[in-house]
Amino acid sequence: MAAPDPTPTGLRFVVSVDVRRDQQPHHDTRIDAHVRVKATGTGPQDQRPATELAVVLALDVGPARRQDAAAALAATLRALPDGVSFAVLGGAGDHGPGQCYPLRGPWALADTDEKRRAAFSAGRVAPTPDDRPPPGYGTWLTAARTLFAGRPLPVRHLILVTDGGGHDPAGEAALGAGIAACEGEFSADVLALGADWDPAPLLALTEGLHGTADTAPDRFAPAVTRALRRLRQVLSPELPVTVTGRPAVTGIALSERQPRQHALVPLTTPEHPHRYDFATHQWEPGARDYLLTVRADASADPLGVLLQLATVSVGEAAAPLVVRWLPPGVAVGADGGGGTLDAMNAATRMRTALERGYAALDPMSREEAERQFGLAVRLAHEIGADWVLTKVRTVADIVDGPRGLVRVGPTVDRGTVREGRLHVASGPLLDLPAHAGGPPGKCPGCRHPAGPGARYCIACGRRL
Repeated sequence: MAAPDPTPTGLRFVVSVDVRRDQQPHHDTRIDAHVRVKATGTGPQDQRPATELAVVLALDVGPARRQDAAAALAATLRALPDGVSFAVLGGAGDHGPGQCYPLRGPWALADTDEKRRAAFSAGRVAPTPDDRPPPGYGTWLTAARTLFAGRPLPVRHLILVTDGGGHDPAGEAALGAGIAACEGEFSADVLALGADWDPAPLLALTEGLHGTADTAPDRFAPAVTRALRRLRQVLSPELPVTVTGRPAVTGIALSERQPRQHALVPLTTPEHPHRYDFATHQWEPGARDYLLTVRADASADPLGVLLQLATVSVGEAAAPLVVRWLPPGVAVGADGGGGTLDAMNAATRMRTALERGYAALDPMSREEAERQFGLAVRLAHEIGADWVLTKVRTVADIVDGPRGLVRVGPTVDRGTVREGRLHVASGPLLDLPAHAGGPPGKCPGCRHPAGPGARYCIACGRRL
């Protein structure tokens, strides 16, 4: 990820900002806005050349899964795209994870013969021993980081296949340090086998390293192939979303809401104190949604006119954040933008409630789970997120969806709960409404404000 990228991004961006345009002026006014970034592919290639990818496959499985893991690994290696650089880690000896392939040197380059030899050698994969303390996920990160240091390709990615045996509960702090050390060096996906794993460290690992966590059967080859296919669609491993504010604007914050839900860390420099760069990762064609929050001092601004408080830009695309301060005593209405903000905030509350509901079931806290699942179900009915109803039904009965009444049974399968926690983090995207384009227009006859969808002026009746 940190290596120079010789391939142009291959993406064209469109940025739009949706905000409630009429605001009450104060010395410290908080303004929330919905930022949407749409990326579309450009040029003849719709995926990154395999020669620009370096992939480490790490198998953290116990002895009971060794045979299935070897068979799945062989199928995975035979399906690698030609030209990709790859290495396989497995087992955990006295000096950390052992390298199963290549047999000589740290890296192999996939072609017909190399993939055949690699598949034949898949039987060398060793299980994580049961008779010694678990190595901890941080150990696998360290081994992958050592390998990637010698392969400066634009996209470097770890796929960790685990049944949970490699997690040391006492090593949570070490895992956090390992994630921080690897951030910017490579990205990571996790495939979880079985049900004897804790979802929290797996989610922390993938969120910190900009990947996904999912469940997979013991014969995991198709899941790895899908992950590699998605990885080749990443046309830009890293891009900044830049927010530049007026001097009166302070406290700029940006959080991604779709496809993943997490806060972004701003970077500022003394040379540009009003410019905030937020690093984003793994860009492929599609849309992303962000919540932008700014605080502004309106004490010296004029009233009743459109003012640009900030600009949001990605690549060469940019969009303004425009508001209008209302005179004292004028009520703030719902017109003039901000229509998608409520939908996005409802979606965020729904995902958060779903996550908390699953967390309350492991360990069992039935009352809290019913409360959180009920909120998630009620919001899902409001915004049409049917996938949430399907997920809740795997662990509870929906008594009255619109009212948010849910009943959890006396027993719940813990494996289903853990799978649910992983799936929520990468759940389906919500079909949020499109942004209205531009500030409100005016009637050419009487100059009365007219909404973007108006066909007649409400003041003089003139056809627009």
